[in-house]
Amino acid sequence: MKYEYLAILLTILIVSLYLQRRFKIKVFNNLKESIIFYGIILGLGTVWDNFAIYRKHWIFPGNGITGIFIGLVPIEDYLFALILPYALLVIYKAINKK
Repeated sequence: MKYEYLAILLTILIVSLYLQRRFKIKVFNNLKESIIFYGIILGLGTVWDNFAIYRKHWIFPGNGITGIFIGLVPIEDYLFALILPYALLVIYKAINKK
C-alpha cells in the first residue's frame, strides 16, 4: 500500500489526540517548551536520519511511502519524529494520571 507508513502515523496521532482529550492531558506547560522540545528532536533527528541514509545504514524503498523527500529523508520520517514523541508523552501522562 502506497501510503501505509503515513496511515500508521496518522492512526497513532488520532489515538493520541483522543487520549489527550479523554484524560484532559496537558502535554506541555507553554508554547516555548513545545518549540524547544520539537526543535531538538527535529534537529537531531534530521542530522541522524540523513547521515544514516547517506551511509546506507537504512533505506526507504518506494513501497509504503508517499515519495516526498526532504534531503534524503521521506516526509513520513519527519512526521514520525513529531508524532511518536507526542504519543509517548500522552501515554506516559495518561498512565500517571490514574
